[in-house]
Amino acid sequence: MDLPVEYYVSQIDLSPSDAFLPLFETVVNAVISLQQTNGKFEKKIEIHIEREDEPDNKEEKIKTNLLDDYKPIKSIKVIDNGEGFSPANLKSYQTAYTRKNINFGCKGVGRFTILAAFEKIEIESIYVEGDKYKEIQLDFDQANEVLVKNLCDSEANQRKTIVSLKNLYNKTLKDATAKSIDQIAEELMSHCLIFYLCNNLPEIEFHESGQDKPYLLSEKFESLKKDREREFKLGGESFNCYITKSERTKNRKNHYSHYCANSRVVGGGKNLATINSLFMYPLLDSGNDYFLDVYVVSNYLDKKVFNARNGFSIPHDKRSQLFEPDCITFDEIDQRLVDILAQEYSGYAKDTQAKNIIRVKRYITEHAPQYSRFLNRPEILNSIPANLSEDKLDEFLHKLAFKEKQKIDKKIKEFIEKQEINEASISEVKSELAEKNALDKDSLADYMSRRKAIIEIFKKFLEADQNGDYRLEKHLHNLIFPMGFNGDYLDYHNHNLWLLDERFTTYHFVGSNTPICQMTTKGSDERPDITMFNNPISFGSNPLGQLQAMVIFEFKRPGEVAYNMPKNSFQWDFEFLIKDYFNEFIYGQDNRNQKGRQVIVEKSTPKFGYIVVDFIPPKLKEYNIDQGYKVTPFGTLFKPKPELNLHIEVITFEQLIKAVEDRHAPFFDKLFS
Repeated sequence: MDLPVEYYVSQIDLSPSDAFLPLFETVVNAVISLQQTNGKFEKKIEIHIEREDEPDNKEEKIKTNLLDDYKPIKSIKVIDNGEGFSPANLKSYQTAYTRKNINFGCKGVGRFTILAAFEKIEIESIYVEGDKYKEIQLDFDQANEVLVKNLCDSEANQRKTIVSLKNLYNKTLKDATAKSIDQIAEELMSHCLIFYLCNNLPEIEFHESGQDKPYLLSEKFESLKKDREREFKLGGESFNCYITKSERTKNRKNHYSHYCANSRVVGGGKNLATINSLFMYPLLDSGNDYFLDVYVVSNYLDKKVFNARNGFSIPHDKRSQLFEPDCITFDEIDQRLVDILAQEYSGYAKDTQAKNIIRVKRYITEHAPQYSRFLNRPEILNSIPANLSEDKLDEFLHKLAFKEKQKIDKKIKEFIEKQEINEASISEVKSELAEKNALDKDSLADYMSRRKAIIEIFKKFLEADQNGDYRLEKHLHNLIFPMGFNGDYLDYHNHNLWLLDERFTTYHFVGSNTPICQMTTKGSDERPDITMFNNPISFGSNPLGQLQAMVIFEFKRPGEVAYNMPKNSFQWDFEFLIKDYFNEFIYGQDNRNQKGRQVIVEKSTPKFGYIVVDFIPPKLKEYNIDQGYKVTPFGTLFKPKPELNLHIEVITFEQLIKAVEDRHAPFFDKLFS
């Protein structure tokens, strides 16, 4: 029977997560070779990385992903001083599925995995035969298979084998190899950890062009602590667990389990938090945070591993129809493993969990009252991962709140659609409505928090800066209602008219610094700071355009004394600041060529003019009182003009903000005290 190498290679399916599997296979072969070598000597493996050249063409750089910090790998060279390619080892190498090293977990297919990624394997080996040193050179590729190029005596006096993996061609893997030496070493450490735990791992060093000194894999293991070894049985099979603890680093956020076969890690790690939420938290031990790496080995795993050693023929759960109903599943192995770990480490994890819950509660209380309903929900607090930044924590809480709202709304909708009225359904909907009330209460808290922040900003705008300058009028104006917009284009949540009066938030039309000619058919370019119309019927079906009420606000810059008028006189009426606006609406000339709306303002239309200033000098106040202005119980000035059905009120910014704070005090005291 003739089965060519090309056939074997075609049966191997590699994914980006297998990018370094050819390297791992080569290194493990070197480790086994060193284990089989007798004598006392320093066992050592060198890994030399050659990366792709950087293209001159920028488009080609983008195409080949070479704009990253690290270029993809082109070739790899692995050097060891193990047994070498003796005649027995050469014969084994030339035999597919050889069983020579089966006791070391070798299946005789690793070299085919390499050829599924690299064009060719070149080997130079100096080995001992009898009392002489021999040298052999051979190539291995899909077309020519194993080709011995040279076999002769050697003048060398020590063993040395160089295995070169030439020209990575597999496009699925290439981009995934664009990693730093540190990242590659991290993955190799995980893959070879069982050798390390059994004290069978030699010194391994990485070399790369531009490095001043080799990178030692042993340095990676220094932060790793072997903690415990445990055994459990499942379905008549034995499983051994090697448990290690690593001190938490910036990039480390999870505990992992790793399944091994033939002393090697197979596939990626599994996040233990997906099995038990207890392991969402690092272990707190002697003031330091740690994460677990658990390595599971078993004869059962050895028997079930794929030939390419990148997966297992083990079902994930009992629902799979492709396996025997009584076979062991990964769900069962995972659960048994986590049960053992929970017994060992629950105390450590719960300490971290408790710290995290305190932190989350403090964040909600101080910064995010919209999630207050979670404060007494242990199942929610226990589900929140530790070490989240405030942004990530808020995002996590928002997702939880959104999912809860969807769930409650769905249940209430189902109740309405079913129309099943009985004691059970009434009790159920009462429960859901209680939950909805809690959600609505938190939404109100969120909205009130926003208002509180706006009030604080408004107060800051009124303060003089260190140079004695004041915020421009436009800053306050934009905070209340953005200049140049109107209520047709700006929704309720994007303006703050409530700062002036809650009633104004319901007005049908709001113009901010908008020319009169754009609001009516009058040809005036005058721009009141804020103009509001309530119930403009012309925007509906009535063509007459009669208004229920009209409001105009005029702001004067903070810090600008109200008497800074022509001639610096105190003898002028506040009406001077707004009367022209009302006159234009009432008496202005129609200009049908303009795009103004058919809005009719008459003498009888209720009109309100508000003037907001920073300060009212006593003499100016006295003069305006003589002109008919009255002082309200709140300290503001007002004057009615019955002939125009116009109410004029003069307010200072301080009076305005005090009125806002007084209105909100009951809510703020309840929510933030």
